[in-house]
Amino acid sequence: MAPVARPDTNTLFHIDLTWFEKTGRDLREEMHAALCEDCRALYPMPADAGVVDRVHPLTAQVTRVDALWECLADHCGRQPDFITPATPLTTAIFRALLANGNQPMSPEQLRQRIRKGSAAAILKLLLGSEIQNGVVPFEAQV
Repeated sequence: MAPVARPDTNTLFHIDLTWFEKTGRDLREEMHAALCEDCRALYPMPADAGVVDRVHPLTAQVTRVDALWECLADHCGRQPDFITPATPLTTAIFRALLANGNQPMSPEQLRQRIRKGSAAAILKLLLGSEIQNGVVPFEAQV
């Protein structure tokens, strides 16, 4: 992955799914750990969650998505305790991206979503020497 030139608070970031493969961490385990109690009751183990139909609320287009992503985006991520003031910043950023279906977000958008820190502090954290939870600058595929 080529570095992003002069990242700023409007630079987009996402979860690099290949980072989990490279580090030996299991993304589905991490996603499962972020589920609320209601969704964890539906899917007691990550393997219990398969693929489900998701209907776009405006277009009614049906797509097949991972049930864990669907729960995180459509249910858990909307709960007031999904990200709290006590949630560590790296965890809050990761959860915000999970709840956003891993659609890229800027540090400013992340700050608005997690309601903690500043966009500059989030950017500094994301550009630190160690990648946290696979969150890296987003590069659009041409």
